[in-house]
Amino acid sequence: MLKKLIHEMHRRSLWQVLLIYLGASWLVLQAVDTLAGALSLPDWAPPLALFLLIVGVPIVVATAFVQEGMGGEGPKAAGVDASVAAAIEATTELSETQQPTAPSAAVPEQGARYKIFTWRKALLGGVAALALVGALSVGYMATRTLGVGPAATLVARGVLEDRATIILAEFDSRTGDSLLARAATEAFRIDLSQSDAVRIAEPAFVANAMRRMERGTGAELDYATARELAQREGVAAIVDGDINSAGGTYVLAVRLTSPETGEELAAFRETAKDSTEIVPAIDKLSKRLRERIGDSYRSLRADEPLEQVTTANLEALRKYSQALDAIEAQDQLRGIALLEEAIALDPEFAMAWRKLGVELNNRGDSRQRSVEALSMAFEYRDRLTERERYLTMATYYNQVAGDQDRALQAYQNMLDLDPDDTWALNNLALIYQSRREFDRAEELYTRAIDVDSTSPLYYRNAVFALTGQGKFAEAEAMVETQRRRFPGTPFNEGSAALVAAAQLDYASAESELLAMLEAPRLDPSSLSFARGSLASLLVAQGRLAEAAEHRREAAEANEARGIPGSLLQSALGGAFTNLLIHGDTAAAVAGLETVLEANPISEISPLDRPYFFLALFYAAAGDAERAKRIWAEYDEAVAPGLRGNDQTARHSIGGAIAYSEGRYEEAIREFRRADEEDCVTCVLYPLARSYEASAEADSALSTYAQLLSRPDPFRLFTDQGTVALTYERLGEIHYERGDWDRAAEYYAKFVQIWREADPELQPRVAAAQGRLEEIFSARG
Repeated sequence: MLKKLIHEMHRRSLWQVLLIYLGASWLVLQAVDTLAGALSLPDWAPPLALFLLIVGVPIVVATAFVQEGMGGEGPKAAGVDASVAAAIEATTELSETQQPTAPSAAVPEQGARYKIFTWRKALLGGVAALALVGALSVGYMATRTLGVGPAATLVARGVLEDRATIILAEFDSRTGDSLLARAATEAFRIDLSQSDAVRIAEPAFVANAMRRMERGTGAELDYATARELAQREGVAAIVDGDINSAGGTYVLAVRLTSPETGEELAAFRETAKDSTEIVPAIDKLSKRLRERIGDSYRSLRADEPLEQVTTANLEALRKYSQALDAIEAQDQLRGIALLEEAIALDPEFAMAWRKLGVELNNRGDSRQRSVEALSMAFEYRDRLTERERYLTMATYYNQVAGDQDRALQAYQNMLDLDPDDTWALNNLALIYQSRREFDRAEELYTRAIDVDSTSPLYYRNAVFALTGQGKFAEAEAMVETQRRRFPGTPFNEGSAALVAAAQLDYASAESELLAMLEAPRLDPSSLSFARGSLASLLVAQGRLAEAAEHRREAAEANEARGIPGSLLQSALGGAFTNLLIHGDTAAAVAGLETVLEANPISEISPLDRPYFFLALFYAAAGDAERAKRIWAEYDEAVAPGLRGNDQTARHSIGGAIAYSEGRYEEAIREFRRADEEDCVTCVLYPLARSYEASAEADSALSTYAQLLSRPDPFRLFTDQGTVALTYERLGEIHYERGDWDRAAEYYAKFVQIWREADPELQPRVAAAQGRLEEIFSARG
């Protein structure tokens, strides 16, 4: 093969050989680049190969010139006779051991060039050059991986453990612009979060640690504070930096230090000619630091430039960083406003869109605004880091499109990147929890706690998962752990109330919620939660007047937070109570109509209109036609891709309409389909009533029993009196059947729950008490 190649080269002109060389060089560079990506070779491997190929150009030209001559006539053009040319030709085709020795007098002086510039030597030189690139790359990677020599990474040397947590301190601005330093810090955090060698501490981790250090909300995390925090929490290293400016030029420096000794483990510096180059300079700094720590070259090359996955607009980045500070300080309204300002500066700022959508959703704000923000983040998802992109996709699929399977896959992709990603673990658990797969949710929450035991969120959510499995003792133990680790957190009482309500211990649940309301500086979201939950709990006990007061205060708090339709939602709660407990359809409808006239749903954006509860109310009130019209309006006003997972609501509405029209078998089918996931006991009461109406007494009794026995972590919010009504109805059924023992058991529980019910409900309590006395009298 080599002989044929050399022979062909002898037949080609100078320009043909040069074109062949350039084509072959391009193929070689492509192969080196592919191998560099596949084998995670250093960045300098392809440039070195290019340099050697460039060096080879004059050698190839000289060889072609000598071998072919200027005019392409071979050795004759150079003044060499045919016998010498033949001898040289033979020399190029024979190995050194086979070459005949020609008399020196037979070869003129210019023939020496034909011995030096031969195609064999040129080709062997090229192979040797490529071998040199390979040897240098392999040697470099070996020393880097083994932790020896100047190429050794900090992870390979054992200075840092693989996937160790590090803290990013606030950059120090020596420019007089503190917001510039804050923006630079956030940009560096975003880029460093892509590391596959270390894990950057989440803001929640830092905030909780600062709280334990008794630092005020919004306290700056400078180097000294970060070092103290790292020592207390056992964090491996600290990253800090500074920005200097002179004559419009910016100098950015970053350091990685040991919190125990203060030793500088790595330090780098970059220059930006003006403010537009600050983000690219941060990108370079981060990648140099990640390379020294131990990130693979494959991951470093795969990362998009920082300005593409965040924003090239420095002012937008400033607004974004300010927004994060405001949200961390519990000033959500200011944080949302700043995010909207950042988006106005850069409409394609996907990270700001995602944060806006999540924040609006978390605070129970306008679903219309949340869906719009999450949809924009999804549209610009290519402008996100890989982790943020999967997180955005998962949030969009789950909350907007209602496609939980695709959301699960996106969260799993996050865990493939990092098995200890607490956001993915928590959000994946929430989906399994909504599917009533509480055991899988518990497993994921436990993993999140093992990774980050400083966040109360994972403990609080684990309480839901344990309660949903009926593990009440373990749930109570988790609440106590939560109280001990995070004293003063308002949702400690909320978690305790949740577990108590699930066990039908309404007195304890009420006590916890009242204690929550007494907490100092209760934020609006917690206030709304406490008032709304207390209203539901009081309805369960028949204390409807008190419930109405708390419901009103919760609505006012939500109105103050700018949540649309709050007063209408409150009115719907009161109307349902009137309908379900009092059975006064006319009064319930009249009360709701009055509120609807003052707060028409046409003035509320489509995604924020309470279509589901309105349709359900009118169906329960016997007005099936109006319920159908409302639900048809929902289908017309809200696009299918923006409805989220509305299947439970759709089947609940179908069941309620069928029941109101006397189609009880269809109502049973619809309610049973609605009972497949989401709320654990929400549809059991109307399902049991449907069985009764269909004369399926045994099924009705079984369903009532399930309503009482199913562990329901959401009972605190959804009871609305159905437990008391179930006890009352079971007492009546068993009394009519002559099963007085069981009738007495249920009547007694009904009396216990409604012992402090409103005066207008006391006749029903007295009737149940009378039945009890009758039974006891008959029993002697």
